[in-house]
Amino acid sequence: MAQNISARRGAAIAGFAALVLLALLAAFDNQWTQHWRNGRSAENGNAAHSWIAGPVRGLSALAWRATKESGEPSRLFYGMLAEPVIAVVLTFLLLMLVCRGVGAERGRWSLFLGSWFVTGLAASIALIAGSAIAGLRVAAGLADDPANARFGRGDIYYALIALGLAFGLFAGWLVGFVAVLVYGSTEGGAQEERATREYPSPAMDYSDYSPSSVSSSSASPGSPDPESASEDYSFSPTSPYSSGDPTPGYSGYESANAATETNAPPQERDPYGGARPY
Repeated sequence: MAQNISARRGAAIAGFAALVLLALLAAFDNQWTQHWRNGRSAENGNAAHSWIAGPVRGLSALAWRATKESGEPSRLFYGMLAEPVIAVVLTFLLLMLVCRGVGAERGRWSLFLGSWFVTGLAASIALIAGSAIAGLRVAAGLADDPANARFGRGDIYYALIALGLAFGLFAGWLVGFVAVLVYGSTEGGAQEERATREYPSPAMDYSDYSPSSVSSSSASPGSPDPESASEDYSFSPTSPYSSGDPTPGYSGYESANAATETNAPPQERDPYGGARPY
């Protein structure tokens, strides 16, 4: 019967994948790379950056800043700062859920595709949550009319979900690749653990040897320990290893090649000394 990934192994896979995603967000989407990203994401008729403009815009969806700009409300700053944190936490939790449905063996493709998808899903939810924290100023850039920038409008949600899925499209493969690497590196330990669980060490069974109740009064007067004579561990005749012969001294463990002793029948005493009257 095929078994799924254990909880401990799934936590290790999700943890390493989430750490790699956190490192990607910290290195690529920070405020010090914003100028470089802005120059690469805007084509402006320049074919030099046309191939990387889409991936750069997609990966910039969870951009964050470590310091506030002049005159920037605190709510807007904390909302943008919460987006990458929420994305990493949700990726970890959703990836653990994916691992519970992946087989312990031969589950690399399902784990890779599941990790790719949950990265975009977590980014979409994080953008919606961060925009709700930041207020309408973030949503105002996603609507045609700033006066209609309300979270009750469907196009606001669709735009945020599209940004999150675009981020998952270009970053999810890295998360899935790391998850598969950790999956393969922990496969040997999972096999040993499963083999130990399926084939436990046999327990010693001394049921064949049962103490026979012997009263302390039956102990010999010269016995050094009268209490030791109260229990006599003798071989039970009902043991499966017994030959079933009630004759004492004979059991199923006797070798077939053992030498047999032939005793001659006792001779009757002849009162006539060998002479017969007939």
